[in-house]
Amino acid sequence: MALFERTIADRYLKTHHKGAFVRIMVRFARGGTALGVFAMVVTLAVMNGFREEIQATLFSGTAHFTVFHLAGDIPDTQGTLQAIRAVPGVKAASPIRLEKGLLRRTDSEMPPEAVVVKAVDPASAHGTSSIFDTQQPTPIEQLKEGEIVLGKELAQRLGLRIGDTVALVFFRMELGLGGQQPKVAAFKVAATFHSHSSEYDKAWAIIHLGDAMRLARTEGRAEMIEVRAKSIDAIAEVKPRVLEALGPAYQATDLRDSNKSLFAALTVEKWAFAAILSLIVLVAAFNIVASLVLLVTEKRRDLGVLLALGATPRQIQRLFELQGLRIGAVGTAWGLGTSVPLCLILDHFKLLKLPAAVYDFITYMPFRLKLLDIVLVGLFPLLVSWLAARYPAKKAASLDPVDALRAE
Repeated sequence: MALFERTIADRYLKTHHKGAFVRIMVRFARGGTALGVFAMVVTLAVMNGFREEIQATLFSGTAHFTVFHLAGDIPDTQGTLQAIRAVPGVKAASPIRLEKGLLRRTDSEMPPEAVVVKAVDPASAHGTSSIFDTQQPTPIEQLKEGEIVLGKELAQRLGLRIGDTVALVFFRMELGLGGQQPKVAAFKVAATFHSHSSEYDKAWAIIHLGDAMRLARTEGRAEMIEVRAKSIDAIAEVKPRVLEALGPAYQATDLRDSNKSLFAALTVEKWAFAAILSLIVLVAAFNIVASLVLLVTEKRRDLGVLLALGATPRQIQRLFELQGLRIGAVGTAWGLGTSVPLCLILDHFKLLKLPAAVYDFITYMPFRLKLLDIVLVGLFPLLVSWLAARYPAKKAASLDPVDALRAE
């Protein structure tokens, strides 16, 4: 924009000799814009944080996606593993089997607990699931056949300690002397894990893949293969590559597919809150309109002189549009300058704690900033400010210099 418009706009906004009411209106407009930007940035950061924490919790117990064969067990488990690991973007892959059963202490009359039994390959399981990061006292790599790993809450509820023996009844029938009977096996408690998610800590049990294969009589065939990509965002890119490498007999699923409604609701909620809080910026836009209308009225004689001296109506219009943009830009800078550092500090030091009784998987209020969100929040007030300045700018440009000077 030309130096003429910038100079006049700057002079009008910074003058202190008169127009105190106009200056107050400008300050209210800047403050309202800053408040709206601050509220939108903080809200979007909180919604991003909760979404990421929920995703991280869901994917802590399982890999990013699971591959299975349409006909049942995977025919060539080792060959399939090699093919998956060779796909670009795949970080790790591990075979598993899933069973359901009832778990109880062998020396107690307490009723059994229903559990999900996940059979893993100790050599590769840690690469696909972060739930084993919290396993104590021994790592998952040292799990042997005949041993079991329990969620911490499940072990506490049953009063189990490391070295205790438990009986596990599988929901898998076999023919015995009395007819069809469930399979029962005894396991020694080798370790516990604590994932901060009740879904896993209260109802999951981990056993060696060899035990599950022997009970299911699958002769070395896994039921599924868990795959971990480089990141959660890379799932949509890596999963089709894996299926293309394996052929049409295989399918894949991940927790985002089964929880699609949850993530869709979080996205809608995020932008709904942002839209509601953007009304604060729209309210500030009315202050911009009011302040510029008052400024046009106050500077009517000056504008008449400028027009008489050769200034074009287009220059006068740009002058007031620039003033509206500057008001919005200052307010936006204030809002971003306070909200962005605040979100970074609160998230880095985890200052806002959440009650464990309400959120068992999130211990603090997460604030996750995304560059696209900041850019959109920064551009919105500028657009609103420019549009708000259009009406008073056109009014100023339409002044007749003769009438303006005669009125004075």
